[in-house]
Amino acid sequence: MAKKEQNSQDKTEKQTTEYTQANKFDKIIKENILPSVLTLVNTTLKLNIDPQNLSDLPEQVQITIEREPDVLKMVSFPERPQDNFILHIEFQTFNNDEMHKRMAEYYTILYRKHNVPLLQFVIYIGLEKMNMKNEFQHNDISFRYNLFDIESVNYNQFLNSDIPEVVMLGILANFGVDKKEDAMEKIIEKMVTLSTTLPRYKNTNAKEKFIRQIRILSKIKKLNNFISPILKKMALIFNIEEDEFYQEGARKEREKANLEIEKANLEVEKANLEKKQSVINAYKSGIEIKLIANIFSVSIEYVKEIIKNS
Repeated sequence: MAKKEQNSQDKTEKQTTEYTQANKFDKIIKENILPSVLTLVNTTLKLNIDPQNLSDLPEQVQITIEREPDVLKMVSFPERPQDNFILHIEFQTFNNDEMHKRMAEYYTILYRKHNVPLLQFVIYIGLEKMNMKNEFQHNDISFRYNLFDIESVNYNQFLNSDIPEVVMLGILANFGVDKKEDAMEKIIEKMVTLSTTLPRYKNTNAKEKFIRQIRILSKIKKLNNFISPILKKMALIFNIEEDEFYQEGARKEREKANLEIEKANLEVEKANLEKKQSVINAYKSGIEIKLIANIFSVSIEYVKEIIKNS
């Protein structure tokens, strides 16, 4: 029973951690990927959309669904309105068996609301091999969306960008023949250079923000262990105790030490209870108090106190 409860607790903690990480990633999507979405789709998805044809759409979909769309843009052609379409992009960090149904739901809701066809992409950035469905057929209904694995793109395609938000995405792409640490160092170096030299980032904390965010993204591909050594090598960590990942590690070590102390205290308490019970049992069996004290290496007063409170 205890094992089942422990497994249930572990599962809950894992789900809580995944939910927290998902929220952090969603925040990065909103803050960084959306401002660079045009470069992203033109570079990665080969759409070649003119920025003059792109405009925002309300991201709130007024119906009970899982969440708001990650990217939702209207692509308009004033001289050819019949070619207008809605660009809808979702970023997926894990395989979702219901993704084809979810995308179909988005399509019908948005098509009904705007009366414009959708061009939909799911960009997969997870660690496991992508295996989601991107179409279904049921009686008279046929649906399909575009499924794209960012692993199919070499990281240099992002590294060549002059937009740090785009460069950052290179950490999710394919490193090709390059070593992980070498590729990541190039990405971080380029990202830091852009965030400290571009005029629009002057007098801002962009560098620190991007470093913090690339650390979160690196967890998706389980590359986070490389980050701190690279930052230290590049002299971007001046005080290791101020590093948030150092602080997180220190917190975990403190929690582990506290658990060990608590465990040790429980063992001591258990031993004391067992000793008290042994003293009581010895007294009830007729052994003299002085002899009991000698057997258990305790004082006569200690034995008398236990007997009195038993």
